[in-house]
Amino acid sequence: MRVVQIISSLRGGGAQKVAIELHNNFMKMGNDSTLISLAKVNDYENLENILYINPNNLINFLKNSSYDLILVHMRHGVELLQEIKSNKNIFFVIHTAIYERIKTFNLLKFYKNKKELKRLYDNSNIITVSNGIKNDIDKLKINYNFLQTIYNPFNISKIKTLAREKIDLDFEYIINIGTFNKIKNQELLIKTLPLLPNNLHLVILGKGRLENYLKKLAKKLGVEKRVHFLGWKQNPYPYIKNAKLMVHTSKFEGFGNVLVESLILNTPVVSTNYKWGVDEILKDELKFFISDFNKKELKYKIIKALKNYPNITERFYKQFDSDLIAKKYLSLLKG
Repeated sequence: MRVVQIISSLRGGGAQKVAIELHNNFMKMGNDSTLISLAKVNDYENLENILYINPNNLINFLKNSSYDLILVHMRHGVELLQEIKSNKNIFFVIHTAIYERIKTFNLLKFYKNKKELKRLYDNSNIITVSNGIKNDIDKLKINYNFLQTIYNPFNISKIKTLAREKIDLDFEYIINIGTFNKIKNQELLIKTLPLLPNNLHLVILGKGRLENYLKKLAKKLGVEKRVHFLGWKQNPYPYIKNAKLMVHTSKFEGFGNVLVESLILNTPVVSTNYKWGVDEILKDELKFFISDFNKKELKYKIIKALKNYPNITERFYKQFDSDLIAKKYLSLLKG
């Protein structure tokens, strides 16, 4: 099968990791797979079959190609393919809770964006990466041709292998991974740190426009020596594996890749309960959620998890295995 995926850029991020993991699996299974980036930005090494295409040339490129399956990640590609979006072999993959996001806008901007999103996704084939997102986009009243949830893919054995890489951290720490913005909400975690034992440090992997603000906040609260901003890492897994705890403070997400990665590496997780995918990953006895964005509740759950976290077994993450997920995508045209 000839498969192409389209993404805005290969800048480090959750949607990019999904596209790359699918790309690698499609090729491993013997398919002709291509990954198209609409910008010449690439934070990843050793990628094969990558094309950089000017957005203005994308439609013509696809019309002159013969791909069996076209997966479009992120909004830029969706906007560009409006002319051919009803084709049976084109699927728009939605990675975030888009309705919940526009709810944060003022009323005029909300209705404008709601109308625009409905226009973009009407008469199209949609894949959501969690049932939470499927429920979210139902609020947009989209007249879609096809809608299905397919979870994000994870190469479990590769993640465990990469996690063996040595890192030079000589202190006990909790970890947070994500872009520095209001949605990822690292501010809450930094405000909680003074309430935690003094020997416990915080490692944050990522980058973003709020980095300077977060560093100033840590200094203001007197914990700047306990907060370590280590930037974006192509291989975050040894940092996750060696952490005492993954603390996920997002206000909302589409799925939460780091939750699955933490479970694979047997690292306990405390998370906000944002209801768009998190409860599809952290199930049963692993539901260490905070129900409100409250530093005292977060402190309580962190200490509880550090003292007594249930055993993490394969049953919590085997459904996200990349081979299984890639097969679900390849079977889309058989439905």
